[in-house]
Amino acid sequence: MRAAHLANAGGHALRADALTVTESMWCRDGFIAEGEVRLPSAQLGRLSFAGARLSNPQGHALTADGLTIKHDLDCRNGFTVDGETHLRGATIGGTLDLTRARLDAPGAVALGAARITVGHDMFCRYLTAEGNVRLPGARIGGRLDLNHARLTNASATTLSADRLTVDDGVMAEGLTAHGEVRLPNAHIGAVLVLAGTHLINPGGQALNADGLVVDGDVHPTDGFTAEGEIRLAGARIDGDLDLSDSTLTEPGRHALNLKGVRADALILLPRHRPDGSVDLTNTRVGIFDDDPTTWPASIQLRGFTYDSLGPRSDKADVAARLRWLARDPGGYAPQLYDQLAAAYRRAGDEQAARQVAVAKQWRRRATLNPAGKVANWLLYLTVGYGYRTWLAAIWLAGLLALGTWIFTGAHTHDLTRADPRGPGFNALGYTLDVLLPIADLGQQKAWRARDTAMYWSWAFIVAGWVLTTAVVAGLTGILKRD
Repeated sequence: MRAAHLANAGGHALRADALTVTESMWCRDGFIAEGEVRLPSAQLGRLSFAGARLSNPQGHALTADGLTIKHDLDCRNGFTVDGETHLRGATIGGTLDLTRARLDAPGAVALGAARITVGHDMFCRYLTAEGNVRLPGARIGGRLDLNHARLTNASATTLSADRLTVDDGVMAEGLTAHGEVRLPNAHIGAVLVLAGTHLINPGGQALNADGLVVDGDVHPTDGFTAEGEIRLAGARIDGDLDLSDSTLTEPGRHALNLKGVRADALILLPRHRPDGSVDLTNTRVGIFDDDPTTWPASIQLRGFTYDSLGPRSDKADVAARLRWLARDPGGYAPQLYDQLAAAYRRAGDEQAARQVAVAKQWRRRATLNPAGKVANWLLYLTVGYGYRTWLAAIWLAGLLALGTWIFTGAHTHDLTRADPRGPGFNALGYTLDVLLPIADLGQQKAWRARDTAMYWSWAFIVAGWVLTTAVVAGLTGILKRD
């Protein structure tokens, strides 16, 4: 039926329930229907609506639930629908092509294709749809192509694809979606490409893909923007999740929720600092790559594990990386420090790993015993909580030099002989005698300190006990225990 004009506004323009056509049915190139076109449970060889116009603004413009097509359903190039389109449970053996089609059902179902089965590809390139595009439980044997499509259902769901299965990839370069895009528990057999995609649903979820499984990479790159939460909680990605050059915006809430995600690599390199928090709770990746210039103000890291840091993460030195840990609003958690130290250790950077371990002990004691600030400082400065016991040697050398200078000046007036048979005075020996509890060089017994020298000797005795206790605790591992 070419250039046919069927008119029955508010009623059935064409009713062909359970129609059987062995070969092709053509309703294209100027075909116009004012009223509902019905093809439920029809069985056709091919069906083409290319260039057709269907209109039933207040109801169903096309109803083809349970439709079976042996080969292709062609709705390309100017196919226009004013009203709802329904293909629930349809089976299309070949390709479903909606390239450059326009589906208008504001506030209603622009395309209802729940549980549809497409044997090969589903093309929605440059598709314009106003209303909800519904694909829950759909199965596509090839790829789903949404490149440069424009979907609009503001403040509501614009694409519902819960439990969608696509054997090949999903291509959505340049897609614009006003409203929530839903892909929870979907399974994509290859890559998910979102390069240059714009998802707009401020105050809500721009993308909900909880439990998504992707057998390849996920690429929201090259100008990808999201106004609203990007949520992939519990997703499994058997490749890289690459957020390079993306823009994430959801002020006061999660801009990016990757709680429980599993991926080979997470490349968190957005174009700008996310306007909103990032949740990496219990996320597990092989490689984590980021840049301190785009760290979010708040990032939840509890349970986040990674085998190694990527090449661009080297821009953050250890001190900066420790400040990154402090951005977790949950406060101190030993796992955050253990994970970072382990990553440095696997990279062969033992010095960085020790710095992290020292910082862990500092924050642990400051958190668990905020009243013990003096003791915390002493443990940090003297032996680095057992990770830098060589500091004690520096302190000892400094105290020996100081004591030698002080007691050299105090000799003869503040240090008098107490034992005539004792050794002659030696400032270095006297300092060692008072400083080290286990040393007995006879100097302290042979010479009695008074006035200023007496107070200095007491100070050195206390310093010696502090150093000795700290070194013993460090060597025995007491300070390293959590």
